[in-house]
Amino acid sequence: MVTSAAEVGSGPWDALTSEHDYRVEEVTGAVPDGLRGVLYRIGPGRLEIGGHRLGHIFDGDGMVSRFAIDDDGIGFRNRYVRTRHFNKASQDWIGRGIGTLRPGGLAANIFRMPANVSNTNVVAHAGGLFSLWEGGRPYRLDPETLATLGREDFDGALKLLGAFSAHPKIDARTGEMFNFGIEVFPRPMIRCYRRDRSGTLTQLATFPVSRPSFCHDFAITERYLVFLVDPIVVGRPISALLGLDSIDNCLTFNADLGTRVALIPRDGGKARILETDALFHFHANNAYEEPGGDVVVEIVSHDPGEGWLGWNQHVRDYETEDGTAFGGRLERIRITASGRVHREPLLEGLGCEFPQIDHRFETAEHPATYVAAASVPAGAPDSIVAVDHAAGGVGTYTVAAGHRAQRLRAAVRRRPGPVRSRCRVAAVGGTRCVASTFAPAGARHRASGRRSGGDRGTAAPPADGLSRHLCPGVSQAMAG
Repeated sequence: MVTSAAEVGSGPWDALTSEHDYRVEEVTGAVPDGLRGVLYRIGPGRLEIGGHRLGHIFDGDGMVSRFAIDDDGIGFRNRYVRTRHFNKASQDWIGRGIGTLRPGGLAANIFRMPANVSNTNVVAHAGGLFSLWEGGRPYRLDPETLATLGREDFDGALKLLGAFSAHPKIDARTGEMFNFGIEVFPRPMIRCYRRDRSGTLTQLATFPVSRPSFCHDFAITERYLVFLVDPIVVGRPISALLGLDSIDNCLTFNADLGTRVALIPRDGGKARILETDALFHFHANNAYEEPGGDVVVEIVSHDPGEGWLGWNQHVRDYETEDGTAFGGRLERIRITASGRVHREPLLEGLGCEFPQIDHRFETAEHPATYVAAASVPAGAPDSIVAVDHAAGGVGTYTVAAGHRAQRLRAAVRRRPGPVRSRCRVAAVGGTRCVASTFAPAGARHRASGRRSGGDRGTAAPPADGLSRHLCPGVSQAMAG
């Protein structure tokens, strides 16, 4: 079935309440030769339920999209994750969220945990496909039909709330997947997990945090799990617990607490814990060890001046103010063998978020970083920027006005030869697809449009429609 843009809306935050299966009929540019496989993407599919506008982008029910690229073209399928919240939510009932209170005041919200809407990431590992939301257990999905198979506890390995963070890391060399969960009771801690290539999940280690904290991401090296736990903490726990205010409004950035650096050995050895000046970040890109013993982790940091509440308000105002929330700075944090922590900026003067690499370089020094960025200060992400660390060049690919750049995903060309830092990009919307090959520092892009200003290219825009769900908040996995 082919769905027109008029049927699904044209705004980037319009809900897509229906589910579809169809072949993409129009491709702008050319699908790169040899690109075959499946791309999964996820994000909040609906931000209004029964006339109730949700208070935060974090609270939308998760919707998974599947793009199957084969010899006949591209097939699209989308399905909502059948969480408890999705199955129960209606005009008369919505769950409490991170930034949404249930109608009904104190009695409707007191002692209620936020609903698991499974909307933050989707990961394919060891034959399984999982949708993730860091405050609870993942949901297992059918990789072909996207049918929800149920909540996953990995044969009982996830206990209690089963927090399983939204950004697991997969070591391409070993096939292992690592992840963590934040626990509040009986004492604040982070619990680390390893899932081997056969699908068996085991607990790896725990380490304490001074207060219940918001830690969204981490990185891995050949020997360590690397955590930077910033002082985004629950500043008003009573208000959060009693439902007097939304949970996001009860968080605060307390720079006086500093950032805790934790290096957790993958072999189960003793953790190395350091304290440093406060960082304010959400996403880690990659980490690696240098011969002299230094550990380097790449992140996107944000200006702590406005703190959590300032940043969060921009996310709350996602329909008009979302660009400011994505205006971070790409930098590297160096943890020296002697125990010092240094910051090394990589990309100045260009607000960015959602760093990505060619994941064959996970745990090793990577030649290039790709970020979603804004072409103007405080603007919405409208570009993919490639930073070539070896040559020092920066390449920029900007979409047409009114459209958004998405988190890039590298697809590996399965052929003999040296590893090259080159990524293939496909942005799919409605019944059209924009496809290109993108490399750092002056690459020519195989998509319709024009080149201007050195390394900047402008692609023809995807059609209105499903492209709005491929917003900067989506995450994805590639299989095949």
